[in-house]
Amino acid sequence: MSPSPPAIICTAIHKSYGKGASRFEALRGVDLSIGYGELRLLMGPSGSGKTTLISIIAGILTQDEGKCLVNDVDINHLPDRDKTLYRGKNIGFVFQSFNLIPTITNEENIAVPLLLQGVQRKEALLRSQALLEEFGMGNKVGTFPAQLSGGQQQRIAIARALVHNPQFIVCDEPTSCLDHSTGLKIMEILKGLVVNKKTTLIVVTHDPRIIPFADSIDQLEDGRIKQ
Repeated sequence: MSPSPPAIICTAIHKSYGKGASRFEALRGVDLSIGYGELRLLMGPSGSGKTTLISIIAGILTQDEGKCLVNDVDINHLPDRDKTLYRGKNIGFVFQSFNLIPTITNEENIAVPLLLQGVQRKEALLRSQALLEEFGMGNKVGTFPAQLSGGQQQRIAIARALVHNPQFIVCDEPTSCLDHSTGLKIMEILKGLVVNKKTTLIVVTHDPRIIPFADSIDQLEDGRIKQ
């Protein structure tokens, strides 16, 4: 039996911002291969291209050159509607800035990916409330993001990325606002998805506490993966 192809293949990825004298090359020919059911950490100094790379993998940014295949799909060259549908069904993204909607409750924020897929509101809210309980925040039902601490908002953002059971989860500094015990609990939940559901998880982090959870680690520096 031949081995299965990687879940994610990035080949010669280049991405720059700006033009002329202000042009900045964030990625300079990145090659990356990640297997199904793998927890991969991306580490490196600020400005090394980590967030740009995961944004390309998640279909939020489009590379200037190179190819990125996710489950053998070149999502960055799909029509916009197809890209949005694919990303909404298959990819969960935890933003470093949380990107919660301030005018809806915490459980409604978590339920957004389900509602976008057409899940009935009652079912979506039940699933989001179950995640709030799992994340130790069952008492925050009916409250709003502004009523939460930064660490609590981060847990809401992580729950939103998990609620629709995506095949791929991409996290930008998921433990940066969490205390040690909460950060470990969140990583145990994420690792459980990798082990039990074969979810492919990519985590950008500066947090050395979560290194033991990784199956493998890549270091980025100056827009390249260190060999």
